[in-house]
Amino acid sequence: MGLAANQIGVGLRVFVFDCPDDEDHRHLGHVVNPRPVAADGVTVRGPEGCLSLPGVEAGTPRHDHAVIEGVTMTGEPVRIEGTGFFARCLQHECDHLDGGLFIDRLTGLRRRRALRAIRRAPWAPTGGAGAVEA
Repeated sequence: MGLAANQIGVGLRVFVFDCPDDEDHRHLGHVVNPRPVAADGVTVRGPEGCLSLPGVEAGTPRHDHAVIEGVTMTGEPVRIEGTGFFARCLQHECDHLDGGLFIDRLTGLRRRRALRAIRRAPWAPTGGAGAVEA
């Protein structure tokens, strides 16, 4: 649904998206140097996963409305507003660019289960500096 540049080793504040909203309207685009302007409305806990943590999914709380501003790759100002699933995508990708993952938004049992799934994943580090803490 979205991909942040730092997920593929590119040190730029850019993300691309191809994501439906809750009305199944497709949003396709990109934003350079995005900054969240608003994340409001009701908080909805919905399933969320990530290419950075393959196979791990958890009910993650996100606001139902989000607005980000930035520029296009040609430098034109852009304001992107989303609701529902698209708002989730916008918040998720902005989190990536700020060094965060969806598991950072989890608490309690959901967080413990997600961290356990990460430790058990075939791609997980086997201890040491890269190990995930519970």
